[in-house]
Amino acid sequence: MKKLTEIARTLRPEGTYRYRVIILCFLAAATFWFFNALNEDYSANVRYPLEFIYDADKYVAVDELPEDIQLNVSGLGWNLLRNNLGIKVTPVQIPLDNPVEVKKISGSAMPAFLVDQLNEFNLNFVITDTLNISIDKRDDRLFYVHIDSSSINLEEGYRLTSSIAVSPDTLRISGPATILAELSDTVSIKLPQNNIDENYEEMIPITLNHPKAKLLSRSPTTINVEFNVKEFTYIDSEINISLKNFPAGSALEPDVITVKYLIPADNEDEVDLNEFEIVADFRNVSSVDSTITPSLEGIPNLVSEATLDSTTFKVVYDNE
Repeated sequence: MKKLTEIARTLRPEGTYRYRVIILCFLAAATFWFFNALNEDYSANVRYPLEFIYDADKYVAVDELPEDIQLNVSGLGWNLLRNNLGIKVTPVQIPLDNPVEVKKISGSAMPAFLVDQLNEFNLNFVITDTLNISIDKRDDRLFYVHIDSSSINLEEGYRLTSSIAVSPDTLRISGPATILAELSDTVSIKLPQNNIDENYEEMIPITLNHPKAKLLSRSPTTINVEFNVKEFTYIDSEINISLKNFPAGSALEPDVITVKYLIPADNEDEVDLNEFEIVADFRNVSSVDSTITPSLEGIPNLVSEATLDSTTFKVVYDNE
């Protein structure tokens, strides 16, 4: 019972107040010690930002340039804290007079750039071993634009009925000269749409198939693509075979043949079957089995992909 009374006494408002005072005193002392400690000199490893200076109109970085360098420096605790927090840290500038020729900068060469720029620190040594540099000349070239016809995905039964118009048919690409040299003279563009069933006219973004395509700028960035399509259907029709150079008393059995052909769906009734010309020439008859192969020598204007469903026919004579 006595212990409970003592605990209750400590929890009274005046007891809680004492603890608050003690805590505040402790925090004040810690803060004073911390700020006082920051006025001392220390040695520490720091990462210092870098800025490479070169003519960006004439040159372009092929790979990302190093963003910082790791150093061991001495300086006031305040300055070290500010550096670690990234507050008002001026990057070290590294001038590159001939950036294409500079492939790497060794750590041993870095003090020459650093000493005069680390105003708030004394450089002890450079931790980073090597800075790798990849900068190339900026160039631009003219390329032709080609639509990859294999990428044109039409609805079943539909066919192209016009040429593919591309506008503009050239584009200018600028970027690192070595990357431009790796590109083909023609940029092939794939159409993103599927199951096309109407006349096509779209603005297509120009994409480049190269792992470093993000370093290349295009002008223009889109092209206009146009073409016409129609629905087609296959038709089977029986056509009479025309006999040529057949002697009297000879005939062809049978004398009709089935022709399969492609026609625009809305022109199906406009085909004149008399315009088909299928000829069997007796001079081509086989002496072995008296068979002959007809040839398709004429089709109507609207017809395409016409084929004959039979290859050989028997020549018969009256005395047989």
